[in-house]
Amino acid sequence: MIKFFKNLFKKSKSNKAENSIEEINNLEGKKIIEAVTVMLLRASSIDGCKDEKEIILIKELLSEQFGLSNDEIELLVLDCSKKEQESTDLYKWSKIINDNYSKEKKNIVFSMMCEIINADGVVDPFESNFIRRLSSLLYISDKDAGIIKKKILKVKEV
Repeated sequence: MIKFFKNLFKKSKSNKAENSIEEINNLEGKKIIEAVTVMLLRASSIDGCKDEKEIILIKELLSEQFGLSNDEIELLVLDCSKKEQESTDLYKWSKIINDNYSKEKKNIVFSMMCEIINADGVVDPFESNFIRRLSSLLYISDKDAGIIKKKILKVKEV
């Protein structure tokens, strides 16, 4: 009988530990998605004109990349828009991405940023500078950044 209760309490403690790990993982996942969204919103507004076409593309990219519902995306974009406007630098957001993403995933994020920059078909000097800074902040080599940018530009031309 005593063994039964000991085992019962052990299981209860281990379930709590598993639940708290899941909560931490969900919290980390939320932070990553938030960081990517803020960066995407910054990419859309860096030229001084946050276009509706860019916002629609951001929502599509978030849906494709993270499998979020339309309601989740709407809330996320609304919340992150405020954070993007209040944020003065990109380092905070890029650090979250760097701490949690592999090189391949960071290349995907960079690719998403390039798609937003190229959404209107024109890359102005502010956008070009943003992409250079972003590739540096995400530790993406110039070679890889160039390949990704060319790939996005070719897709837009077709």
